[in-house]
Amino acid sequence: MKKLTLIFAVFLFSSAVVFSQNRAKKKSDDFILGDKIIFLDSLKGEQLGEFPSKWDLKSGTVEVMEMNGQNVIGIVKSQSGVMPLMKTKAYLPNIFTLEFDVYFHNKGNEAYTVEFDNLQMDFSVRSSGINHGGYLIRSEQLTPKEGWLHLAMSFNQRALKVYLNGERLVNVPNVETPPTKFSISALSHNARNGKFAMIANVRLAEGGVPLYDRLLNDGRFVTNDIHFEYGQATLKSESMSIIQQVAEMLKEHPEVALKIEGHTDSEWIG
Repeated sequence: MKKLTLIFAVFLFSSAVVFSQNRAKKKSDDFILGDKIIFLDSLKGEQLGEFPSKWDLKSGTVEVMEMNGQNVIGIVKSQSGVMPLMKTKAYLPNIFTLEFDVYFHNKGNEAYTVEFDNLQMDFSVRSSGINHGGYLIRSEQLTPKEGWLHLAMSFNQRALKVYLNGERLVNVPNVETPPTKFSISALSHNARNGKFAMIANVRLAEGGVPLYDRLLNDGRFVTNDIHFEYGQATLKSESMSIIQQVAEMLKEHPEVALKIEGHTDSEWIG
């Protein structure tokens, strides 16, 4: 899949045409992307069969694989896991976002687990929802099928939110102890049959500032969250989160007009 990078620049603060939508305003799609990158890995240029160079091994067997011509983190043995290779042990700030793509074969028992050192925020990604605190919170929008899903989470000093394909499924208002590091592992009973769990496009960033504030401060904002079906011009469902954020910001601030520039980057997976 290709992602479209959009650059939104303010070029007029006067009357503007407001993009309206026939939808009730809801807050399950309120993810705000962190803007200061701490860790980013697209696996570009990595050697197939080798361990991914930006990661450390937590357990099991992991190697760089290829999916539709793009590199991914492949889980060779079920329940294997990786950790970002960082210079400091405590690298998570008080406000951060984490995103990555995961692949489901829709066969057997599959799950991707994110674990934190505070032992209070761990959750698992399933093809139908998010498992947190021993409960599976099912998506109202997803039907389990083979393909990529986009996971996003935000932490704001004590509040945890987890999103699957742009839909917020977990909202924990009070985490007593902030985390300082994380790891990702995968459960895949199909690994022995060549149906490996796969992870791609990991992005860890500090912050999560509302779009309007980013426009006022910087005069523009950039997003890599426009996803298309592989080899097609069809938008994937997770793209609607950022599109809806832009539309709602314009409705709340009709004095703002935007100029949009974009380009595709075949480095991304989807």
